[in-house]
Formats: sequence, structure tokens, C-alpha cells
Amino acid sequence: MFVMVMLSTNARVEAVLELDKDTQVRDGRIYFNAPGRQQTKKRRSIVPVCPTLAPWLETHRGRAIQWRKPCTDPVTGAQGFNLVPVDSIKTAFEKTLIAARPCGQATDKTGAPLWLPPRRKLGETAPRPKLVGLGSPNTLRHTASTEMHRRGVPEAQIETAAGHRGLGTNQKHYRHLRPEYLGDFIDGVESFWADVGRHTDAHLRYQNHRSGERPTHCKPKNSKSMS
Repeated sequence: MFVMVMLSTNARVEAVLELDKDTQVRDGRIYFNAPGRQQTKKRRSIVPVCPTLAPWLETHRGRAIQWRKPCTDPVTGAQGFNLVPVDSIKTAFEKTLIAARPCGQATDKTGAPLWLPPRRKLGETAPRPKLVGLGSPNTLRHTASTEMHRRGVPEAQIETAAGHRGLGTNQKHYRHLRPEYLGDFIDGVESFWADVGRHTDAHLRYQNHRSGERPTHCKPKNSKSMS
């Protein structure tokens, strides 16, 4: 979900992590600056929801970025999960990079490579390199900008989506309501996802198999069933 929103909007990492779909997604647009929140120098933009992203925003209520925390119902013993809001995604993102192989060996302050002891339970007998991901969550923001430039999206629209362009009073209040608002940017995003789809359908697999899935909340130990 985090990757899909980042690459489809060019938004700031903090804005995506704090995005609440119930209050910030309406009329086909994402209002990254939450109601009542004052704009700062790191402006949060308003970006139309592109067609590829739309199904993802319908998978659950509340915060867009949540993780599936496994749990066991103490009454029935059934396995389930709760959706828990995410405040930081750095660790999970780095683990993803390492698993996907955009990574390298960590080094100490002197530049010497770092090693981890062998995992005896896995049958390892030799030390293994300590790996670090080559990138950060903000790398996705740079990727989005780069891909939009490659597709000839006007600089002004890329900057507006990123929150880098300040708008006058009239533009700030009304520009995003125009049908053509960030039209070239959204076309560029859809072109990007089309290119991705030529190599893999992984970004569509989640919505195809889990779009109707809802969290199975585990009951507290002292809860009583209600008829």
C-alpha cells in the first residue's frame, strides 16, 4: 500500500503514513493535508486518485498504511489479525530492499565490512555479511519524480504534486476542482504502472486476491459474545 500511494502521488513520506482515507480521500482526490492541520513549509498537496491506485484505497477503513498484526482469539482459538496504524516504515522498507536484493554489505566507521555470526539452526557454518538496503522510503518519491520527467509531464505539475509549488489564494482553494487539474501527471502515473505491468503483475495481485478481505479482530480475553 505504501509503495502504491508513494509512486502514484509523489507525496511526502510522512503525509502518506498519516493519510486517513475516511477524512482525506473524497471526490476522487487525496487531500494530504488533514482537516485542521496547518500547512508548513513542507507543503502537503492535493492529488487526484489515479485509476490504478483507486482499488487499493477501498481495501479497509481508516489509516491507509496499516500492518496486519496476527492474533489468536482466546475464546475460539481462531487465527486472525488486527490492522494497526504504522508510524514508521523504515525497518520494514529496509527488510524489503534486502529481500529484493537492492542491498549491500554494511561497513563500520573505518569502512571495514561487517559480518554476522552463522545461524546454527539453519545449518550455517560461516559468518554471513550484514546487509543494508540501498535506499529509503523517500527514494520512492525521487523515483516518482524521475519517472514523471521521463514521460514528459510538465515540471509545474510534478512540483505541485510533490508540494513544492505554493499557490495563490484563488488557486489554493479552487484550482484542484478543475477537471484538468494535474491531468498530465495522472496520465504519467498510469503510463508508469502500464510499464510496470509489462514486467510483473505483482502490484495488482493484492487487490485481486484481498480486495474483499477484512480484518478478523481478536476478542479481548474478558469479552462476551453478543447475540
